Amino acid sequence: MDPEHPSTPGPAERPPDLTILAQVESELADVERALERLDDGTYGTCQACGGVIDDERLQAEPGTAFCSEHQPG
Repeated sequence: MDPEHPSTPGPAERPPDLTILAQVESELADVERALERLDDGTYGTCQACGGVIDDERLQAEPGTAFCSEHQPG
C-alpha cells in the first residue's frame, strides 16, 4: 500500500490483469485450432483462399489460419 495514497491497493489486493489473461486465452485458442488443422491436414492452408501459407509466416505466427493477404484485422 502506498503510504501517501492509502486507498491504492497493494500488489496482493489487485485483481489480475484481465487484458493479459484475455490475450493469453486467445493465443491458446489459436494454438488449439492450429493443432486441429494439423490433425485434419489443413495446417498451412489459408482458410480464406485455400492457398499455401508461407513457412516464414507460420514460423512467426504458428497459430495463423490465413496467408498474409487475407489476415483479418
